[in-house]
Amino acid sequence: MTEKDKTQANGSNLKRLLRDSASFSDYIGSGSVFVDKTGFIFDLLNSSPERMFFLSRPRRFGKTLLLDTIQHIAKGDRTPFAGMKIGESDYVWERYPVIRLTFSQFESDPLAFRRKLLKKFDEIAREHNLDLEPANSVSDIDSVISKLSKNYPPSHMPNMSQSTEQEPANVMLLLDEYDFPLLGSLDNPDSAEELRNMLRTFYSTIKSCRDKIRFLFVTGVTKFSKLSIFSGMNSIIDISLDKNYSSICGFTEEEIETNFHGHILKALSDMQEDGIFKDDSTYSDFMKQLELWYNGYSWDETTKACKEKTKVYNPFSVINCLYNKEFNHYWYDSGTSPAAYKHRLNPETYVNIISNNLNSGELAPTEDLKGLKSESFLFQTGYVTIAKTQKSLMYKNYILKCPNNEISYAIAKDFCNLDSPFPGFQGSINEKYGAFVNAFEASDDEECARLFSSLLDKFSLHMNSPAENVYQAILYILLNSQGFRATFEQPLGDGRIDISYVSPSGIQAVIEIKRVRLSSSEKVSKLTEAPPSGSALPGFQEHPEHVRNGLEKSIADAVSQILAKKYLRAFYLEGETRACAVAVHGWTDSMFRFYNVDWNSRTILPPMHKEQPWNRNAESKLRD
Repeated sequence: MTEKDKTQANGSNLKRLLRDSASFSDYIGSGSVFVDKTGFIFDLLNSSPERMFFLSRPRRFGKTLLLDTIQHIAKGDRTPFAGMKIGESDYVWERYPVIRLTFSQFESDPLAFRRKLLKKFDEIAREHNLDLEPANSVSDIDSVISKLSKNYPPSHMPNMSQSTEQEPANVMLLLDEYDFPLLGSLDNPDSAEELRNMLRTFYSTIKSCRDKIRFLFVTGVTKFSKLSIFSGMNSIIDISLDKNYSSICGFTEEEIETNFHGHILKALSDMQEDGIFKDDSTYSDFMKQLELWYNGYSWDETTKACKEKTKVYNPFSVINCLYNKEFNHYWYDSGTSPAAYKHRLNPETYVNIISNNLNSGELAPTEDLKGLKSESFLFQTGYVTIAKTQKSLMYKNYILKCPNNEISYAIAKDFCNLDSPFPGFQGSINEKYGAFVNAFEASDDEECARLFSSLLDKFSLHMNSPAENVYQAILYILLNSQGFRATFEQPLGDGRIDISYVSPSGIQAVIEIKRVRLSSSEKVSKLTEAPPSGSALPGFQEHPEHVRNGLEKSIADAVSQILAKKYLRAFYLEGETRACAVAVHGWTDSMFRFYNVDWNSRTILPPMHKEQPWNRNAESKLRD
């Protein structure tokens, strides 16, 4: 480390970290780290004549802070923005009246919602000394906008008539979490319909006032196309999937390196003292973990490959990680979206999220509450992200993936603790299958196969074809039944290992899974007579010969891939290391084989030298 880095690692002269504030004043007034997004705001404010925008992002990704920053810019004072992109630009600093409504503060009950909205109208009128009667209808937003427009004419009005009869378009209208009341009424169709009608009137009124509105910015999670604000004329531009605004919320890697360099060094130093990182770990090692845990979100719908898409880190989790000096699922545990939770209760959905097995022909908009599709809603709420976009003249399709370790760990943990995830299933996966971790720790081939095959049978009622990545996801869920230690699709050696794992006792394991494919001529014939008394139970280690041969061949292929791709070398001198090969056939047959790694002789051996049915060598040299 340089002397500057050592000073920063000690925490000297570091700006404060605000873990959960959406107030621009909190950042500027306290000298806290503020990631500058004002360049995007400048582009939006100067994009005449299109000055009405909608942005969909998950909660706690910075939408509210973005609106608060816009509200401060509307005060016309450049001073707080010194050194920021908009402060260094040629933006014309005028003062504009702002109407700001934060719907996450409103109840989902229609009567309570109406009462609070009208009260908010009256508060705005008093704040700006508007001569208005108390509001008695949601359409009274028209009177508030009209009065504000007349009372606050700007001195700078480009491309506008100076006629005194024309009301100037100078009101800035900021609507945050516009869909919050609707999403909160999913369980009550009557309330949802009443709310929707009320909101339709409210937004229709706003559309009729657009000649008085200088700038409109609406944020939310999902886009309901049948609400008046999005229907009719194309007056609102949806920038949710616009590549030019893909990083308007969230942190890019460059922004993290620029704004949090000292905090990263401090966190690394503290985590080294706690034994989370080794003493010789570097800044780069920390950034790799930060990327695995919190990066990967993309709202770039271009057909570029996933690696080339603009990706951002979860801002809430990054700041909390640096503040607490611990990697954890902060965003997931922060009460992200009850509505999204309802969309992922199906066991198949959990597996599909982890195994990156989701795709959607449309991500937005949806017509109404009844039209919410799980894939689209899980994307909008932040549980999956765009991996690839397929476009043609006839259709558009999005391949979706789990963005990072935070989500995959938390989804696995969530599912393991879910009561009765299958019909007729008592308890939770964690309660019933927690013994799998013990069997895996003990390299117990047969018990691992029994438990894994048992859970496969339960999933078979909910899943379609048993693809290889589905097996990976189910094994990943089992390994995480006692906590979060497994990592899915981690880059190792010359490829990506299916699963890497650190056991409770610290044993490192690399796991490769192969699906057995048998020809139609090799399928098991049906039994023609009942088996004799005392016959072995099927489905565990009693495989038909051709199935057993297929499983053993796949075991050999898996071990050969572990060696050829050099998956093990990342764990050199890390401690006790094992290779685990898994073969699965259909929803019923599985085989596990464990191999110890002897770094001194550079060989892999069956644990305790027990005989294993691997049709190549029982001992094999590790490749360089």
